[in-house]
Amino acid sequence: MPTIEVRFASGTRTDCVIEPGALQRLPALCAGAGLGGTPGLLCDARVLSLHPDALLSLGEHFGDPIGRAVSEARKTLPEVEAMCEALTARGVGRDGYVVAIGGGVLTDLAGLAAALYLRGVPWVSVPSTLLAQVDAGLGGKTGANLSAGKNLIGAFHQPRLVICDPLLLATLPSRERWSGLAEVVKCALLEGGDLLQRCERDLEQAAAGEAEALAPLVEGAVRLKARIVAADEREGGQRAFLNLGHTVGHALEAATGYTHFSHGEAVALGLRGMLALCDGMPERDRALRLVERIRIAAGSGLDSGQREAALQAMRRDKKVRRGGVRFVLLERIGTPVLREASAEDCARALAAALA
Repeated sequence: MPTIEVRFASGTRTDCVIEPGALQRLPALCAGAGLGGTPGLLCDARVLSLHPDALLSLGEHFGDPIGRAVSEARKTLPEVEAMCEALTARGVGRDGYVVAIGGGVLTDLAGLAAALYLRGVPWVSVPSTLLAQVDAGLGGKTGANLSAGKNLIGAFHQPRLVICDPLLLATLPSRERWSGLAEVVKCALLEGGDLLQRCERDLEQAAAGEAEALAPLVEGAVRLKARIVAADEREGGQRAFLNLGHTVGHALEAATGYTHFSHGEAVALGLRGMLALCDGMPERDRALRLVERIRIAAGSGLDSGQREAALQAMRRDKKVRRGGVRFVLLERIGTPVLREASAEDCARALAAALA
């Protein structure tokens, strides 16, 4: 499996290793990246319970894992502060580094802690879910939520390494695999070509955990994201295209208190809403057929209060400019564009998402 090198205009570099068993090579990979000093290993408590032998065996090099019980509802600044306190207790200094093992919530929070602790220490991202491997693990967008919306606090802090070990995906529930595949489908709509064709052919097999179907989809999505974030580290241009489906998706998460939909489910609904605004798009039916194959475990119905809260959340989205809501839309598969949406467009997209 490959190592994908991502070089940013700022001079920073991230190596993304996609390899079965890479977790057990983590000490050597960190040493090879020039990381030294006292490390702090921040680990999602659920991952620690699922892979105790693999993670505890890393203790000789990294010290005992610092388990954190995280969730979208607890993706807050107090959790970041608690992580920093734990790093202090571990004795991590300016010459040390942070290793984050877990899903996207854990890597977002730990990356933000690494950005703030001692005004910034290096970190390594080891995403343990499919969603995190193809989305949150790479790109350096760290963050925490406010009650008003998702990831409204954050920093760009690139990880030195991203380690995607497919063996960590073996314990994922079906719902979490589908959640990750929603982001893969998003990438396929942005990319077209082979990744799109593989999704159309192998989506259900990948959701069942078949490695032969899943691994190429992970690699394809990571390669797309690596190419985009290398060209636009701080989302001044094309990186915004990675938010395809996220304007409605983030709004649905916020309106339901981050407890109803998984992130991928919200993105899948957001892709459906986005396509409703792609008037005249060739292949819209093809795109919609693929999106509608994504299995959503949560019911999509919202009451009138939640629908209004979702519309308000769209107006507070990070992508709002001069009061206008910016949507990423598709002129065609593989050709995304940014468009300003009216209040009527937002309502139409939400209605289509929840239809």
